[in-house]
Amino acid sequence: MGPAVDLVAFYLLLPFLLLLALGVPIAFSISLACALFLLFSGTRIPTTVLASEMYGAVDSFTLLALPTFVLAGELLNRCELTDKLIEFCQRLVGWIRGGLAHVTVTASMLLSGITGSTLSDAATIAPIMIPSMIKEKYPREFAGALVASASVIGAIIPPSIPLVIIGAQLGISIGGLLVGGVLPGIVVGITLMIASYVAARLGGFGAIRRFEGFRPLARSTWIALPVLVIPVLLLGGMMSGIFSPTEAGTVTVLYTIVAGMFFYRTLTVTKLVDSLKATAWVSASALIIVAAAVVLGRIMTFHRVPQALVELMVAITQDKLALLLLVILLFIIVGMFMDAVANMVILGPLLYPLCVQVLGMHPIQYGMFLMVGLLLGVLTPPVGLVLFIVAPIARLTLERISLAVLPYLALEFVILFVIATVPELTLALPRLAGYVT
Repeated sequence: MGPAVDLVAFYLLLPFLLLLALGVPIAFSISLACALFLLFSGTRIPTTVLASEMYGAVDSFTLLALPTFVLAGELLNRCELTDKLIEFCQRLVGWIRGGLAHVTVTASMLLSGITGSTLSDAATIAPIMIPSMIKEKYPREFAGALVASASVIGAIIPPSIPLVIIGAQLGISIGGLLVGGVLPGIVVGITLMIASYVAARLGGFGAIRRFEGFRPLARSTWIALPVLVIPVLLLGGMMSGIFSPTEAGTVTVLYTIVAGMFFYRTLTVTKLVDSLKATAWVSASALIIVAAAVVLGRIMTFHRVPQALVELMVAITQDKLALLLLVILLFIIVGMFMDAVANMVILGPLLYPLCVQVLGMHPIQYGMFLMVGLLLGVLTPPVGLVLFIVAPIARLTLERISLAVLPYLALEFVILFVIATVPELTLALPRLAGYVT
């Protein structure tokens, strides 16, 4: 593939993978690997570039969206609003066959518009819905697999922390990425609900319940209304151009504080301080990854590694469908052994020329394709983090939960293929909002 690519592989990627294997945090693995590359590869780039590039990577007004989204999610979690959301979902869809399954998916979709994280979604929903489903005679495997699969929506529907990271690293419009995640997230949710209905009907569980009427639904809606307004406020503001993603995050935080303190009266000063501490920790962890990832991407681009990868893939086959399937296969393989964020950091700049220039994806479409494809790794052992959260709650072994999640995982890979081949699924709303011309 050329001496420059061999140089990068030996002095940059190999040390990076070794450091990851030793358990060094991803941000420090990238930074140390980049420093080693600059010191020993024989390039004439001074090591001071590492510090200046990392600082420049996070010196961005747009990236302020990340801590504000995290803070909004932390505040809502500490306001103890999950029960109110689930009660609303039960009144809304709980009367359909497989009702608790539909409640689980709907609650995940609503929480995704608040937390922006797959792991947060799973950790919040699993302790409530899995015991409830098991109590109602739903199979353990079904309950665990559904909660794990639905948690993926947490990082698709905005606010999405992975999309902010991808946008910052690759220079893609963060607002466009966030708005573009709405329709794919809804499609994933509806697909899981249809699959759950079919499974409940064939399996004879999740009996139909009587609809309680519009008055109880209206009461639950009123109680949950301040929370339900948040995704509308966030998306409506960005799509109408009233505020940017960063301003949207700030408005959401202020709104959440007012709702928590004066409407629900569950947000105390202590909880506010705890939320700020947690936000500082999560944001610092994410931003240092962004800073290191930008440097990694610059080095690989400088040495034409992405172009070399394109040439290699095209040499294997020039058929676009075959190339797309190869990329999806790559997502499956790396997702089994590495964390999703690490994969995004490495593969994001590498696959960009192939997907955008050769396969013809729009950058926003590529960002969504990359994020969803690598995020499905949280459902594949041995590094399926969501499976480790869900399995103990469902009292299942990792092997049983891994087998149970396969049908849902297959459906989500079909949706990934649709994201890659139907541009309007990702681009329709960004175009409406003015992010795509």
